[in-house]
Amino acid sequence: MGTADHTRDLIVTRAMALFNTKGYRATSLSDITKATGMTKGAIYGHFINKEEVAEAGFDYAVRKVTDTASLAIRAASTAPDKLRAIADYYSDYVLNPPIEGGCPILNTAVEADDDHPHLRAKVERFISVMRESLQKIIHRGIREGQIKPNVNVEETAVLFYAAIEGAIMMSRVEGDNQTFKILQRRLHREIDEITI
Repeated sequence: MGTADHTRDLIVTRAMALFNTKGYRATSLSDITKATGMTKGAIYGHFINKEEVAEAGFDYAVRKVTDTASLAIRAASTAPDKLRAIADYYSDYVLNPPIEGGCPILNTAVEADDDHPHLRAKVERFISVMRESLQKIIHRGIREGQIKPNVNVEETAVLFYAAIEGAIMMSRVEGDNQTFKILQRRLHREIDEITI
């Protein structure tokens, strides 16, 4: 990795920690310069504006989350076990997220309204990818005779992911993972019910 790439990565990682803890609106360019030890000119040498830093930060955060989640999912051999692995991964994630400040998807979704259409589009794409990934797991389970064939795949994927994000939000507000543990047990029962 060259010096320019290293500098860009440093800006992105430090800025994402700020965006994810303080929020996009509350994070100023001065905050980013202070966190990186760089001048505004150095940051503008790599990014057009704060919005571009935020978008690169979101991409970095999503990669970090999906890379760590993928390890747990790949380790499971059957579709039901992959679904359980996802629920279990997020149970630990609540208190020990791979990005400082909690779930970057949830945090960005809250702020990515009409003021940040590019960020909102990125969040929408990520949610779509998550739903499709869950649907693929469930379809695979049906094909391989592990999941009941009458399962509504789209509905199950939406409920699964929406429940996870909602429980993450509640647990973060409550400061512990007890709410997520309740959801985790419920998701395991739901998985048991659709498993052959």
